[in-house]
Amino acid sequence: MFDVETNMADTEGFNLIKLNQLFLGCMQEDNIIDLDSYVNAYEELSKLFGLLGSIFGFVVSDVVEKIGILRDYRKSPDGEHYISVQSMIKYEVQQNITDNKKKESGSRTLLRLHRAMEFTAQLMKDVRNAEDGGKMSSITRTAYDATLSKHHPWLIRKGVHVAMYTLPSRKQLLEKIMMANDQSKVEDLMEAAKLQQQMYDVIQDIYKTEKLLNLP
Repeated sequence: MFDVETNMADTEGFNLIKLNQLFLGCMQEDNIIDLDSYVNAYEELSKLFGLLGSIFGFVVSDVVEKIGILRDYRKSPDGEHYISVQSMIKYEVQQNITDNKKKESGSRTLLRLHRAMEFTAQLMKDVRNAEDGGKMSSITRTAYDATLSKHHPWLIRKGVHVAMYTLPSRKQLLEKIMMANDQSKVEDLMEAAKLQQQMYDVIQDIYKTEKLLNLP
């Protein structure tokens, strides 16, 4: 269970080991994904966007909003239906509220977080595999263009591409998360990428089965 009083303004630095532990706690038997654990893990993951600077500021604000919506659903009278990703989507499909015009559904909310996770999984993998002198502008653009950009209009994509030139070097980014010159810690990036990709694949299959991948 999550702490409903968790402060999204927490300035504690991004912790990759904590992130991996949180994601490990998300997946239960039969690939059931605990929604509380997923939200907690995503809250930690959102700090990675913060490390990338103002370039992804719009993503950070959106993530904060989406996490708040999911936590509100868990605290609502219908909270028992939002225990897991699977139970939430099943309930909203049965109630025909996935595309609710009056209130953003849990399914639509999670879909936006889900799309961004594809990007962070790819980014962590690419950062881990890049050379020491690799430019984060190039690394990030490759990951973004292959994932999250698919869901953004042209104007946002263009703005992100321009802003990427302000990104730090790979070495500087690793220093920010205290991983420079420690190969054993750098390997944790691949573990994080694998855990996120596993989570992404499970949720992607759920949305595909329910024909919800294109929720407006």
